[in-house]
Order: sequence, then structure tokens, then C-alpha cells
Amino acid sequence: MTSSVTIQLQIGNAIPPGNEDETQEIIELWQQANAFFTNMEFTAQGRLNGSAHSYRVSLDAGELIAAMEKARGQSGSFSRQQLAHVEDPDKPIKAGLSVTISAEGHTTAEEESYQVATIFIQQMVLAVNLVRPGAIQLLDTRFAGQGAHKYEAQNYASGLFYGALKASQEYQWPPLKKLSLEEVWAWLENTESSRKDTAIKSINEVLFTLLKVAENRHEYSSRMAMLIMYQLEKILDCRQVNSQSDVYHRTALILEHCPHPDGWLSELQDARNNLFMASVPVHRPPLICHTTENALRKQFGQHHSAVESGTAVVLALLHDLIGHGAQRYKFSETMDRE
Repeated sequence: MTSSVTIQLQIGNAIPPGNEDETQEIIELWQQANAFFTNMEFTAQGRLNGSAHSYRVSLDAGELIAAMEKARGQSGSFSRQQLAHVEDPDKPIKAGLSVTISAEGHTTAEEESYQVATIFIQQMVLAVNLVRPGAIQLLDTRFAGQGAHKYEAQNYASGLFYGALKASQEYQWPPLKKLSLEEVWAWLENTESSRKDTAIKSINEVLFTLLKVAENRHEYSSRMAMLIMYQLEKILDCRQVNSQSDVYHRTALILEHCPHPDGWLSELQDARNNLFMASVPVHRPPLICHTTENALRKQFGQHHSAVESGTAVVLALLHDLIGHGAQRYKFSETMDRE
């Protein structure tokens, strides 16, 4: 006996940033995703602190793709559609998608379905941002349908990952690889990140932190710098008080020499250290609107360029691991006497 439940997600702000070429790339990626996630085996926890079980998962992103195509048709690009929506709310940026969960041998309970769907969406957020940073935006979200009022949907922003992509292009470093959705999803499955709610392996600590980074909207404060620095130190296996030198040299060893100054790394570490020393400014949570990002860039204690460059390095290191079918780096010291 097979039972299935469809979870509907309504997205109030589903259009990520992108120029004309990037808009086309993102639409094509979502078309691939819509075909790829069809009756796919997916192992996940059916409840918090519970054991993992095998499910079948299907994605229906048809409404989202239609909204993206309409945005391109109306404004030429996603970024122009975002600006047009400020002046004309009839220029839509909302959409929806659904996830169907099937289980063999038992009836899928309501909470179990929402739990598995949420984990699948999290895994999809990771996968899409690894394939094409900034191509997924799930803001102002809510579940719809019977019983949906009992569960709170999660929000994920595209801005930081898009900024990381732009930083990589501007500095022509770090190199971000072109990876397929199939390759990235298979690697994520091998990490078993969907099977535990507490990360045990270092790679899953990085991936769970990457989800926390994706929840951020505009504020690139010392806390965000700390999360980026934490990911770098975990990936590069150098968690100690003064890790800047090790992070820099190990990054250069993997991604080749950095062609521009490592000021972003110094800024990240200084922000992290100042946070621990309680010597950073504490700001009121800001009003979220279309002018917030520009206003925050002028606010003392923000670290936009460092956080974006640092995120680009995290993505590049993950790309390198995926490309080599690996989950961690192992560094060893050698010595010669002459």
C-alpha cells in the first residue's frame, strides 16, 4: 500500500535577482529541476529526533516557472521585474510550488508529510544555490491546504548567494564551477544531510550553516561574518584562535593563488573576534523593504563585500569537493632534512 500527500507552498516573493542572461539561466535550471525531481527516492526524518525512512518525492514547480516566464515577458529580466513591482503591484513576483510525498507500507501522517517536505525544500535550496548561486528565492512563504495553518513555512533569500556570484565574477576569483543538478544532488545524498537533524560530520555542519546563511535577508553584520568564517574553518579543518593564515594558505592551495588582496578574510576574522569581545554595534532589526539593502550598506558594522567574497569561497570549496566526489579535506605536514 502506497499513500501520498501533496504539500503546497505559496511564495509571496519568488523572483530572484538577475539580468537578461541570468534570468534565462535560472528559468532553464528550474525547468530541469521540475523534470528531475519526479518520483525520486528520498531518505529523511519523518519527525524531529526520529529515525530516517525512505520516501518518494515529486516536485511540481510549474506555477513558479510560469511566474518566472511572465516576469521575463513583462520586464525582460528578473531584476527589472522587482523594480517594476515597487511601482506597480500588478507586476507579479509571487508564485507557488508543491511537493508530493509518498511512502510505501504505511500511511503518511500529516506532520510527517510537512516534516519531509520541509527537509526536501531545504535540500533543494542547497542544491540550487550550489548549481547556480542565487537562483532560488522563497520569501513571504506559507503552506496552503487542509491543516496547513498548523505549520510554519521557512524563508530563504537569494541576495547573498547572488552577491557571492557577482563577487566571483568581479574579482575573477574564486572560480565557481559549472555543475549539473544531478551531480550536486547525488553528492548531497551521499552526505546524508537529510537523515539527521543534528550535524555530526563536518560537511553537514557546513551545509546546515549554509541554510542559516540562506535565511538572512539584507543584514550582513558581524554575526553573518562569524557564520561565514565558521564554514571556512570547518571545511579547511583549521578551527583555532588565530586561523587566518591557515585559512588563506589552504584556500590558495585548493583554489590556486588568490589574485587580489585577502582583505575580505581579515575583515571576516576581525568581525568574528570583535563579536566575541562585545565590541561591535548592535542595531535594531530593520524594516524590510526595497530600500533596506542600500541603507544597510551605509550602516557602520556591516560587512557586505567581505561576507559576499567569503560566501563565494565557501561555494568554490564545496564545488571542488563535489567535483572530486569528496566530503572533506585532509591536510598533512611533511619535513625533510638535508
